[in-house]
Amino acid sequence: MDRNILEFATLLRKAGVKVSHSEVADSLQALSLAGLEKGVFYDSLAVTMVKDWSDFNIFDKIFNYYFDPEFFGHREEALKRWPKLMLPLQGESGCSGSDPVSGKGRSQDSEHDAGTDRGRSTGFGQGQGLATAAIDDFMQVVKIGCHEDMADIVKKGVKSLGAIREEDLRDMKAAVRQVKVFLEWNMGVYRLEREACEVDESVSLKWQERLTEMEEMLYRELEKAIINQLGQEALDTILFRENLNEIDFYSISAPQTAEIKKKISKLAHKLATRLSFRRRRAKHGKIDLPKTIRKSMATGGVPIKPAFRDRYPTRPEIVILCDISGSVRIFSEFMLQLVYSIQNRFVHVRSFVFVDTPDEVTQYMHNREIEDGIRDIYNKARFSKTAFSDYGQMFIEFCENYLAVLNKKTTLIVIGDARNNYHRAHTDYYQKMCEEVKKVIWLNPEPSENWDNEDSIMSVYGPFCHQVFECRNLQQLDRVARKII
Repeated sequence: MDRNILEFATLLRKAGVKVSHSEVADSLQALSLAGLEKGVFYDSLAVTMVKDWSDFNIFDKIFNYYFDPEFFGHREEALKRWPKLMLPLQGESGCSGSDPVSGKGRSQDSEHDAGTDRGRSTGFGQGQGLATAAIDDFMQVVKIGCHEDMADIVKKGVKSLGAIREEDLRDMKAAVRQVKVFLEWNMGVYRLEREACEVDESVSLKWQERLTEMEEMLYRELEKAIINQLGQEALDTILFRENLNEIDFYSISAPQTAEIKKKISKLAHKLATRLSFRRRRAKHGKIDLPKTIRKSMATGGVPIKPAFRDRYPTRPEIVILCDISGSVRIFSEFMLQLVYSIQNRFVHVRSFVFVDTPDEVTQYMHNREIEDGIRDIYNKARFSKTAFSDYGQMFIEFCENYLAVLNKKTTLIVIGDARNNYHRAHTDYYQKMCEEVKKVIWLNPEPSENWDNEDSIMSVYGPFCHQVFECRNLQQLDRVARKII
């Protein structure tokens, strides 16, 4: 059992869950005391290995994969040693109420067994699906909400893909689209939306929740099939995509976006809270003469050990220039989340957004919900004249309208990819801004190997900055934020 728990902990680490050696030892000790009954087993691993609530979704997914008999084929050893831990196989669990997927729906499985490519469609319409009757089955499954029925129809759809290919791993969204074509998913959703007008709002909300649950089940079932057929390399790729700390902001899914926003808010809270406390007593720096004299009384008036002045954190004055053009919009929204969280805890933070002209958005962020603030920024702020990034023109207008906000106590943070659409750089205006401030930091969300390619002019503006950082994932953002504040 020790080897399996170590292997499970390794998978968690690959997915970004921090699991220490002492926590693995704690889990083994807990299992030796609590036993191997499935519910107790799950709880023992969860309470000893998971510290952050946001990691529970990843923990659940890996737990269900690893302790499933279909994981890497049938795990005979695991079935023999831990029969109580194995998840129920398809068809073992019953479900009260009608079963619209059984019967005619089940008889079609033989036509789309895994290992063949029959039934695979690349279209966006109805395709070679289960015919029109499948729409009624799909709608009935959603309306009833039986978990086993939803799981069955999802498994049926994944089997329709036939043999899993490497292309399915590289582009899972395309594979999901093909499954939805087979299941007549979009047409079923369309009819449910029409019927939603005739039922109570609480009922339609339940339908939406079940559709979301079914889509999550579809991704998980597809991942399981990919891992089972393609092996360890596919598993490593899928776990890397689950690692919120290292995945690029441009590659995240909608559920991951929500989790990253929570982590960014938590990061901002830590940074602000840390600065609100007094630092430890200084061990070097300026000598505090009165304290030194008082300490010397213990040695007969001889100042053997000097005392230094205590240091207090200064609240930095920050001016942020954030590019929100289409090429960096996803990254910019995360940065606005960080700015929002910091700005609500510090007074001296002023925020500006731009595409080709700057506009101050500080007022949209004060005492507001972040979603409302960002919505007002896009709806009310005047940050674009042409819809194409023009850093040079933006620096000109900033100098003309906002140069007074900069001073020698200010840290200027520029957030953008430095893609200037082949316009003039106007470095003289940017240099003028840099000379007015204490420090200039540039955060670029693109990989450093893409800097200065095509219309990127990062090397033109970089020499005027004190620091330039690549900042394309949460781990880099955490590291950069701690250096800045």
